[in-house]
Amino acid sequence: MRKMALFGGTFDPIHQSHISMALRLCDTLKLDGVLLMPTYVPPHKMKTSMADAADRLAMCRLAVEGHPSLSVSDLEINRGGASFTVDTLEALSHLYPDTQWYLFTGADMFLTLRTWYRFADIARMAVLCAVPRGDITVEELKAYAVQMEADGATCYVDDQPEDPISSTEIRRRLTAGESLNGLLHPAVESYIRQKGLYTAAPMKRQTPDEQYKAIIRTRLSDHRYHHSLCVAEEAARLAHRYGGDAARAYTAGLLHDIMKDTDKNAQLQILSDFGILLDEVEQVSPTLWHARAGEVFLRKVLRIEDEELLTAVRYHTTGRPGMSLLEKVLFVADFTSADRTYDDVDEMRRLADVSLEDAMLYGIAYTIVDLINRERPIHPDTVATYNALRGRSCT
Repeated sequence: MRKMALFGGTFDPIHQSHISMALRLCDTLKLDGVLLMPTYVPPHKMKTSMADAADRLAMCRLAVEGHPSLSVSDLEINRGGASFTVDTLEALSHLYPDTQWYLFTGADMFLTLRTWYRFADIARMAVLCAVPRGDITVEELKAYAVQMEADGATCYVDDQPEDPISSTEIRRRLTAGESLNGLLHPAVESYIRQKGLYTAAPMKRQTPDEQYKAIIRTRLSDHRYHHSLCVAEEAARLAHRYGGDAARAYTAGLLHDIMKDTDKNAQLQILSDFGILLDEVEQVSPTLWHARAGEVFLRKVLRIEDEELLTAVRYHTTGRPGMSLLEKVLFVADFTSADRTYDDVDEMRRLADVSLEDAMLYGIAYTIVDLINRERPIHPDTVATYNALRGRSCT
């Protein structure tokens, strides 16, 4: 069986420390090679600006010249959107079935691996490797490795610290016109200067919503992606109409169904990974799982900290008493988005422009009747929301 390492990252730009670490670990672990894979969109940390994917791919290819044990893959860039490590390892396992994979990560990312999406599957498919860097010591890495090994992972922590070079410092020096002192492969430095990358001129900037679109585009079907865009537009419109934050509402609409097309077992897995227990109704109602799993995914994987937005995603299917304006906006927008075609949608849209509460009451009543007709359980939050809204309308 061949032994290969996956070394992913933005590589913005790739520098000599990346190459020296890859070569050293390749030799130490007696690997057949290391596959460097620049990502299209980094899912674990949002970046507002970086060099184009084509430029980062080209720089990686220049950087490995003269190193036969190193190669470059365009798999994630060709896929587009955000590629999670588990998705890439699954793809590589299918492409190269007789290969034992090793995963190289930076020291800072290594210390977050247990929170990564489908960590158990990552640990099953690859040996997890890191080297100390900066303030992160070998003792700290090895202590974390022990925790991961208790969860079934196999880890390797190298004792030799990584060279203290960072892409951030290189970009700063390039912008400031300072010397790079051999921090880049000469061909990479030449490429950067010829292309005018990382100069004082503004880099191409990508808003968080553009990055979120890239993430959901690869996770959702065409139909569901279109629906998410429509809900985002409607949520922004309703928020503006009722004096809310249209930008936050748009983001909530984009992300509300992020787990909708994910395999049901994977939805249960992410809930289990982060200790989320389903109640009795949720356990027998798979259509409700994506809201709970979506909230966890946004919180734990994408590291979104906007509690109101997270709550809006969690309750966008069931509702709950005492919903905030953003929660109401998302709930109603999911019913009234431009792609919706059910029988009563025109009445829902009319009500939405009169009163969010009246629209919610109409939509929840519609949902309850539909569930009763299909002999399906009704979530207590939905019943409580209906009663609260009905009580308001009777006063």
